[in-house]
Amino acid sequence: RLHRAAMHALPLALLAFAPHVTQLRTPPNCRATVASAAASVAAEETAATASPEQNNPIFLDESAALAAAGFALQPPELIQLAKRFLVSKGGFGADAELLGDDFAFVGPVVGPLSKEEFLKAIGSVDVQKGFPDFSPQFYGFQVDPLEGNRVWYVARGRGTNTGPFPPFAPVPTGRSLVTPPQACSLTFDEKGLVTKYTIGVVMDRQVGNTGGLGGLYGILYAIGRPLPFPEAQPWQMSKRYRLFQGVGSLVGALAGRK
Repeated sequence: RLHRAAMHALPLALLAFAPHVTQLRTPPNCRATVASAAASVAAEETAATASPEQNNPIFLDESAALAAAGFALQPPELIQLAKRFLVSKGGFGADAELLGDDFAFVGPVVGPLSKEEFLKAIGSVDVQKGFPDFSPQFYGFQVDPLEGNRVWYVARGRGTNTGPFPPFAPVPTGRSLVTPPQACSLTFDEKGLVTKYTIGVVMDRQVGNTGGLGGLYGILYAIGRPLPFPEAQPWQMSKRYRLFQGVGSLVGALAGRK
């Protein structure tokens, strides 16, 4: 402890002494030694106070990974670009000038859609008109440390279908909508344009009233206008999966008797 305290005090002592000496200068090698010693002490103290969990290799060193990625745009700028993208159309779609030429939209069961296909598809759906009181809830913005140009965020929202929502519900249903938390992401190029947009990956299918569905399919299910194919319906256990679980339970029961 005395050694570490001395190492901390030495740089301060040198600084305090320096103003009173006009000709004496600390040799460069001495300054380097002092700096190295101070850094070593700081590292020792950090390691000593770190919890076992912090030192566990299963947890990624995010700062180091981001530094290694070396993307031209820094995390704060990327997050700002992501928010600009979402604001441009109130959380639904985006202005064409924010999309790169190689843009792709990818949902859990939709896409990839090209830039032109995406703009055409999103332009045919007016969520804001169908749900005038809709309140988007976006949070948890973070740059992926393994993909330094990708921003992840969580999307929720709620509203009421009090306006026309053609072509699915030209007459308002009056039903409420509460979406589950959905993992979404935006990937950027070095110009700040979006090259990939992913949405609708439900994180907890027991939240909300969309039947565990994300994106447009979840909205339509919540207002009683689900599309007539399995991908747009709430998940149901298949006969094969039910059989698999039944066999597994039987094998477990037989093994327990031995």
